[in-house]
Amino acid sequence: MITCDILIVGQGLTGSLLAWHLQQAGLNVIVVDPGETNASQVAAGLVTPITGRRWVLTEAIEEYWPTAKAFYRHLEQLWDTRFWHERPTLRIYRSETERELARRRARHPGYRAYLGEEVAPGKAGFGLADPFGSRWLTRTAHLATTALLAAVRRWLQRNHRLHQSRLLPEDLALQGGKVRWGDFQADIAIFCEGWQVVHNPWFGSLPWQPSRGQILTLECRPPPPAFPVNGGIWLLPEGENQVRIGATYRWDHLTPAPDARDSEELLRKFASLFHQPPEYQILKETAGIRPNTLDHHPIVGPHPRFPQLFVCNGMGSKAALYAPLVCQQLCDHLLHRTPLPARIHLRRYHDRLLD
Repeated sequence: MITCDILIVGQGLTGSLLAWHLQQAGLNVIVVDPGETNASQVAAGLVTPITGRRWVLTEAIEEYWPTAKAFYRHLEQLWDTRFWHERPTLRIYRSETERELARRRARHPGYRAYLGEEVAPGKAGFGLADPFGSRWLTRTAHLATTALLAAVRRWLQRNHRLHQSRLLPEDLALQGGKVRWGDFQADIAIFCEGWQVVHNPWFGSLPWQPSRGQILTLECRPPPPAFPVNGGIWLLPEGENQVRIGATYRWDHLTPAPDARDSEELLRKFASLFHQPPEYQILKETAGIRPNTLDHHPIVGPHPRFPQLFVCNGMGSKAALYAPLVCQQLCDHLLHRTPLPARIHLRRYHDRLLD
């Protein structure tokens, strides 16, 4: 029998960072993951505090942003690999109404650190179509999620903390306050399996709203903008002539395989960003399924009836921003009984698990 303190199901971004926090705190952790491509590996890892058509500032951003930046910088120094790429993003106004809304936001004290200078119509450069102008978003970044997950996986393997297998929740046995799975026994199991949580017999009834997203990698001539752009879709430069564009949102057809319709949609929106669209060649098409939630906040905490079962999931498209702080908060809760913040606590949906 192999014993451990905590069994983590899934090595996406959340499972990876949670394993790191718990192991560094002195707990004996085993991560179970089949080694297949997951949504975290596909995601662009964008960190954009102001999002949506209403230009809404992410709740608790004053906690999320510095924690994420410090955590990723720490791993960079530890592994001598760059993961965190911080640079402003140009957001193109799509209407006069949007421009006026952004101007009102810019006058609000809470937004000033995240909104930079406005750019006059026709001044964005790189052939971008900006008839209403644009504005720089500051404190934006992107996380090299694929490289980070690979580094964490190597660290887990070196420390014999990774078991490459598929764990089906129905194969778990709850015995004497412990969790049993095959030859493993743990005090606690934490589910970080991404959108597959919808099939989890203990946590599947929570208000998950998975969405499918597709991303394209293009080679362009002339070269794309040398900075990230948001204008209905986002453009993320990668090298001199390459750019990633995304992402679609689809709540049906939940399959990780790329779809021709989504590619056509992205290319149409890509072309609309320019007065004269660049010539391009598609280098790669990728898709993944985001584990979104009804209220757009992660869901974290123990099952109300089975305290040895936890969930830490639902980071959605903001995983790169949310995961460092949320995982630290769960670690503190497990070690010191520090209360989980109400905005992420599973308690807000207990009624769905007690029916």
